[in-house]
Amino acid sequence: MGFFLELVQSIWNFIKKIFVKVINFARNILSFFKDPNRIRKLKEDSDLVAVSIKENLDGGNYRVVNCLFDKSSNTVVDYENQAMGIEAEDLDASTEECFGGKDMIILS
Repeated sequence: MGFFLELVQSIWNFIKKIFVKVINFARNILSFFKDPNRIRKLKEDSDLVAVSIKENLDGGNYRVVNCLFDKSSNTVVDYENQAMGIEAEDLDASTEECFGGKDMIILS
């Protein structure tokens, strides 16, 4: 898992970011991956997966990165356009349940 947290930290400055009070699973995570362009990319390339990576920050805040990850090359795909970071003070119950104590979830 350390690999993914290092990955989040390395791309954080280069991706589009939003700041919210509470990360909402349906609004902030699922809606990102429902974008038709991302769905098309996932369907066209079986090596791609949709992932959401959570990082617990000092002070109790959270950082989540939604991105397309290429399993064959262990890289984030086109992170300037296909990744988004979210920073928040808290997670909603649905987001906490989906992560289930883990730092990463695979959505496809």
